[in-house]
Amino acid sequence: MTAHSLAIAPQRFRPAAPEPLERDPTLWQLLTSEAGRNPLRAVTKDAFEVPYRRLRALNFVFHGVSDPDQIKHVFVDNAANYRRPRLVHRILSPSIGEGLFLAEADPWRAQRRMMAPAFLPSAVASFVPLFAEAAARAAQRLAGDGEVVDMHEETTRATLAVIDGALFSGQTGMPFDETSHLVRALAGGGTEVTLGLMLGMSFLDMAPRQRRARQARRVLISRMAAFIHRRADEPDPPDDFVTRLYKAFLAEHPRDEAMQLTLDNAMTFFVAGHETTANGLAWALYLLSGDRQAQAWARDEARAAWAEAGSDPAALLERLPYLRMVWDETLRLYPPVHRIDREALDDDEVCGARVRRGEVVTVWPWVLHRHKRLWDEPEVFNPENFDPEGKRGRHRFQYLPFGAGPRICIGQGFAQAEALILLSRWVAEFSFAPAPGHAVRPHADVSLRPQGGLPLMVRRLGA
Repeated sequence: MTAHSLAIAPQRFRPAAPEPLERDPTLWQLLTSEAGRNPLRAVTKDAFEVPYRRLRALNFVFHGVSDPDQIKHVFVDNAANYRRPRLVHRILSPSIGEGLFLAEADPWRAQRRMMAPAFLPSAVASFVPLFAEAAARAAQRLAGDGEVVDMHEETTRATLAVIDGALFSGQTGMPFDETSHLVRALAGGGTEVTLGLMLGMSFLDMAPRQRRARQARRVLISRMAAFIHRRADEPDPPDDFVTRLYKAFLAEHPRDEAMQLTLDNAMTFFVAGHETTANGLAWALYLLSGDRQAQAWARDEARAAWAEAGSDPAALLERLPYLRMVWDETLRLYPPVHRIDREALDDDEVCGARVRRGEVVTVWPWVLHRHKRLWDEPEVFNPENFDPEGKRGRHRFQYLPFGAGPRICIGQGFAQAEALILLSRWVAEFSFAPAPGHAVRPHADVSLRPQGGLPLMVRRLGA
């Protein structure tokens, strides 16, 4: 138990979440209502109470699993029997092609091996000064006079600069204002489950948001492709992630194929690499804004850490145990990826139910992290869930903010370090409070974000 939890416990903050439904929505409701555009609004009460649920939609069968032992079975023990579903591939391949996220079997293993060095602890440590610089620039942008600021916009601006600088040497030529708008349009309509998508006839999907998503995808891919071609033609390019990736692909593939694989992975890391961390940071600030005591503890720790670290920002990371608990609890309540699906390649069994070939096992971290059988008071913000005592006895597979098994997120260490440095700088210099009259609404598409932004009252503090 930490010293913080020995103090008089304040009343816990219960953050925003959609009210669970009494029964599953019909297929028509999924296709025509908000439940189809925001899957969090389609979750039923019993999903948070039972370890297994079976659902059917058209010719798709889904096995919803919230039993940690069975999750381990699917993601680790029998991982070779499962792949990303064809439906997920159909949704995402127009944007990210056959990059690391969607590749399977030997191509996936080869790509993972190529990219692993860029995300080793030593490589992440080399990016820490970049994280600190992004945090400082963001702090300078915030006037902090007690006005309302959309902190989701600010976290997105900061993480976009980080991913561009860390992996692409800041040379993509994709400015924040336009790029963030394009990414949001792509996520908002390009990943929506529609009747046309489920039937394999995407030409049926002609709603305005879907047309905007397709246009955004074309622009983003065109600009990233132009960058990749420029980089490939440079006689002496920077020795960064994208250069090393292109050279590795070129050693094993013809030039055009190497260019395409580099583009697919550049899109994956550029979009997902900043979007998920930006959302997590925004949610962390929201949670701290609702719990003044937690914010005060985090601020005291952050100020001491920055003072002790001096000119070495890498020394910060070991001096932020409470803020790390806050971050872990943020990813429990608002996991970056709200669901993870796997399609069975052969028959299997989960939770005593038969899984036939082609059926999908689905694990929702949104549900798993709030499951009543696994967590005490799962709906409240409680960083002590992640102190040593809180973690003792917890099943490894009841908390999956970055996935699990061989395909666990390769950028986990990068995201954790980036988030702690940005968050610690901001809470050390500013106080955050809820914006009067604003209702926070979680929305799930590619990742889990605050719908319509996250306005907070921001005030700069004295030394």
